[in-house]
Amino acid sequence: MKAFSILFILSLSLILFTSCQPKYNPQITDTDLRETLSFLASDSLKGRYPGTPEDSILQEYIAGKFKDYGLKTYQGSYIQHFDFLTGIQASLENRLSFDGIDFEQGDDYVVMAFSGNDTLAAGFIFCGYGFDIETEDFIWNDYQNIDVNGKWAVILRGEPSNNQAFVNFSRDRDKATLAMDKGAAGVILISGEEFDPEDKLEIPSKKEGHLDIPVIHTSRDMMNLMLAREATNIEILDKNAGKSSLNQVIESPVPIKAEIEMKREYKITGNVIGILEGTDTELKDEWIIIGAHHDHLGSGGSGSSSRMPDTTAYHYGADDNASGVSSVLELAAYFSNAEPGPRRSMMFITFGGEEMGLLGSRYFVENYKDDLKKIKATINLDMVGRMRKDSTLQIGGIGTAKEFKSLVDSLNQDYGFLLNLSQAGYGPSDHASFYTKDIPVLFFTTGIHKDYHTPRDITDSINFEMMRFADEYIAAIASNLASRDSGLSFTEAGPKVSTSRSYRNKITLGIMPDVTGSDQEGLEVLAVTPGKPAELGGMQKGDVIIAIERKKIKDIYDYMYRLNAFKQGETIVVTVKRNNQTSDLLIQL
Repeated sequence: MKAFSILFILSLSLILFTSCQPKYNPQITDTDLRETLSFLASDSLKGRYPGTPEDSILQEYIAGKFKDYGLKTYQGSYIQHFDFLTGIQASLENRLSFDGIDFEQGDDYVVMAFSGNDTLAAGFIFCGYGFDIETEDFIWNDYQNIDVNGKWAVILRGEPSNNQAFVNFSRDRDKATLAMDKGAAGVILISGEEFDPEDKLEIPSKKEGHLDIPVIHTSRDMMNLMLAREATNIEILDKNAGKSSLNQVIESPVPIKAEIEMKREYKITGNVIGILEGTDTELKDEWIIIGAHHDHLGSGGSGSSSRMPDTTAYHYGADDNASGVSSVLELAAYFSNAEPGPRRSMMFITFGGEEMGLLGSRYFVENYKDDLKKIKATINLDMVGRMRKDSTLQIGGIGTAKEFKSLVDSLNQDYGFLLNLSQAGYGPSDHASFYTKDIPVLFFTTGIHKDYHTPRDITDSINFEMMRFADEYIAAIASNLASRDSGLSFTEAGPKVSTSRSYRNKITLGIMPDVTGSDQEGLEVLAVTPGKPAELGGMQKGDVIIAIERKKIKDIYDYMYRLNAFKQGETIVVTVKRNNQTSDLLIQL
């Protein structure tokens, strides 16, 4: 009887003890990280491609976790849905004619991907290169002695020969936007002979937002036929246009008739958001955001940004970025159980569509209903699962708040990471969307690796012990930000937009390379230009570039040859040697 009583009391005590414990252990554990990441990077989610049934399952899974942790919804729901463009195709019914001559789509002209849909019959006027530039260095205005209002604006593509001063203004879409702002009813783009000797028509493949007016790209032969009435041709106009912005006025009242439609397909994806209300009555209206993107490349293939574009297979994205999402979920569980809780409110977000151009984070900041100034800091986790043996942890955005450097250094004394710090607030991940709104950002990553954007980025490659260790350090930083008495002092750290440009497909990283041909293997970086791709990707003075996309770099000639294979906007892996250690940098061109 006594033994039974003791057993009963022990059992009752165990029940009472268990019921008093938080539902989730606030301790960040390897086991929890592995369990979550293994699901996110499993066959069942098929590479987490936006707009798929698996994407919906993923969002509901994360939302369920937030609900279990006791987090509140954002504007009535855990999921913030948004549309994104998935495909674009010119209608087969498009028509273009001039003076009774019908032109053939695909042979004589193509509709640009960013064209608006419209029916238009209007005369045309030649607008040179379509520039209106006023800088400290020079002034150039192709519109100063012409009136484009209600007309087709005929514009040369590119820029005057060998004049890089125009490069930042020479994108087709930028020129068409300017013409629209000037009152043009439509835009016709023409490639001069030097710009494109073969006169290839642009294939409308880019998935970018469209303008309100029709924009077409015609062949030189087609345009010359329409210019014949004016006793001139593109060759003559191109030659003269590069000499001065005071172009000869070439205008025709004969209408170019067009019926233009671009068929656009949209799908739905979303951000997943959970709210933890702060405990301080005065500070709980301020926010600390911890986020990571949850999407990946699906099965890869051509045009997917896979680094194995000829391979169709699940791109599991264990490190990119199931590691970041798993960490956000662990941190959400940690803070929801913290005693005392954070003084400021916290928002935990997993973003959709990052791989397609930061779609989710941009949608969030552009549609934020409250005052963005109340967001005091954003922590972004992207690829935090493959820390190397030297315990290097890369942190970007250090320069976006005066307090960041001393904070990360002081807290690191308890962890001992080898910190690779970058000042820049802009970069190829979701923190960039917040930096553009003057919000201090910290970007955590353990760095790029050879399996990045390939099917080889799998769960078995994750270093869960060091991932957990990094998450504990991030939790310490977030805890400080969420409960400190004063806020942060935002400072600009580099440009708020990508400043990389291509010139005749010649890409630059923004470095001063050693061109002396020294005996060392690789190309030494003598200086790094602030705000350029190299600096934004973490490259430093003294680094030695030894490979680009795993292809060896021995000298300046290898370097220039390798870079010329890429296009603006692509993201590449540049391998550098720094202090006898080899590192891979992810650089967006």
